[in-house]
Parts: sequence; structure tokens; C-alpha cells
Amino acid sequence: MIEMWQHARDTVHGGDRAILVMVVEHEGSVPGTTGAAMIVTRDTVVGTVGGGVAEHEMIERARTFHGPPELLDVEHTPEASGSLCSGHHTMAVMALGPESLAIIDSIVGTLSKHRAGILELSPDGIAFTPGASAPTSFSTGAKGWRFTTTAGLVHTLTIVGGGHCSLALSRVMATLPFKIVVLDDRPDLPTMAANSFAHTLDVVSYADLAEHIEEGDRSWVVVMTYGHAHDEQALRALVGLELRYLGLLASASKVRQLFDRMRGEAVPESFLDSIFAPVGLSIGSHTPEEIAISIAAEIVQEINRA
Repeated sequence: MIEMWQHARDTVHGGDRAILVMVVEHEGSVPGTTGAAMIVTRDTVVGTVGGGVAEHEMIERARTFHGPPELLDVEHTPEASGSLCSGHHTMAVMALGPESLAIIDSIVGTLSKHRAGILELSPDGIAFTPGASAPTSFSTGAKGWRFTTTAGLVHTLTIVGGGHCSLALSRVMATLPFKIVVLDDRPDLPTMAANSFAHTLDVVSYADLAEHIEEGDRSWVVVMTYGHAHDEQALRALVGLELRYLGLLASASKVRQLFDRMRGEAVPESFLDSIFAPVGLSIGSHTPEEIAISIAAEIVQEINRA
């Protein structure tokens, strides 16, 4: 979303109004889920709330919007939308002017550092708390309405191994709200040098991985080193870490051999059972790009499962 907020900042700095439109609640089969947003000006639109007829109508309404922040309900029916969508959106609409510049600057500064913060919308306007996170929530009541969400890169994907598959996975995951960290023990690796998609590239010893990986339910790790001995070294370093997801790139036969060896050396069965191996959805992938898509799809599946 950083491009959207940068556009809002530039618009307001230029003396014009920027209108924020954000989905604060959705139900049914509709385009644009909760948290989707766009900035609308007289001549431009950056971001999206799902596209289609509903978005077009919201853009037109935003360009003539005046007054305090308000909620708009958008019903989706086949007759109204010209599609098979059925459900509804609740969207918050508010004008951002000079009084919002400090907040917009804080949002842009936080997102540009690949960090996150709590974004709040209410009849009082927009608020932002950098360096914090909160569950997405929407409430209405006698005191008015309030929408809270986390803006920025909340999840971290650490890719252990900086080869061709790592480069392809970084490229795919850069389109999703993940901070991407790539770790390899080889200096001067061409595919590391070519990786312009990761936020952090570090040369580390696989034995010391635990020192370089965040723990918690927003930490995702995929091990894809250049040999099974290195895979084993990396996995051993991760035993005991609390991770949301741990995947291993290897064939099914190599996984069995590796796990049997580690099991025989007293590596906890619970740790081995927690590993997604072979990593990725089974789509018959072979090339680095296909493998990257299968892994990204599995990660998205796990996020949405929660």
C-alpha cells in the first residue's frame, strides 16, 4: 500500500484533496475484502476496493465527497453489478487534507522501512500508531463506528538459501504483504546479487540460523539450500523455534531419508511433523518459477485457513 499512501501525501502536499476509500467489512462473494483501499483524487486512482461496477461508483462518489468521514453500504447483486457477485461491502470514506499530513507522513515512513502500524478510522478521522499491530476489527454503536487494522508488512518470510528457487520465490512473494529475508552461507552468490525483491539479504552460517530468524505466529520459513547436508544443518538450527510455518524444498524420497536420519539422532518427532515437506502445493512444478508459485500458494492457503 505504500504507493497509495505516497500518492495521498503528494496530493495533499500539492494543495489538493485525497479521498480515502477503505473496505471495513464485507460479506458474501464480493470483490475486495476487508482492508482493501484506494486513494481517489480529481484525476487519479491508486489502489483498489475490488474493481467492477461498485468500484466505479465509489470513485465517482468519492470525487464529489464533502463532509466528515462516513460509512457507505454497497450491495452486490447480479442485477446491480452485472456479475455473479452476491453480498455487500461497508466502506469508510474520508477526505484527507492538511490536517492529516503528519499522520500520512508517519504511515509512509513506517511502510518505507518495511514495518507496520495500527491504522484506525472513525468519525473523528484517521489515526496511526507506528510500530504496533492489532487484529482487524469493525464496530458500530451509540458512540459511532470504528475500524482498526494493521497496515504494513506484518508477516516475515525467511528463505534459507539464495539460489534460483529462492530468487523466484522472492519475486512471487514480493507481491504479497511479507517482509522477505534471504539467508545463505555463500558470499558473492550471483542469484543473491540479482535478488532485488528481498528486503534483507545476509550471509550467515546455517548453524547460527536461530540468531537471524524471528519467532512467533507471523514468522514463515522455507529451507531451500544447495544440498541435503546443508538442509539438515539448517533444520537442526531451527529445532525449538516457534514458527508459523516451516517448509523444506526436497523430493519426497529425500525427505524420508533426511527425517529418518534426524529421527534416529533424537530430533523430536513433533518438530519433524510440523515441517511442510515437500514444501508447496502438489501442482507438478519443476522450474524455479513453478516451484515458487506452488510454495506461495501453500503459504496463502495457510494464512486463509486461519
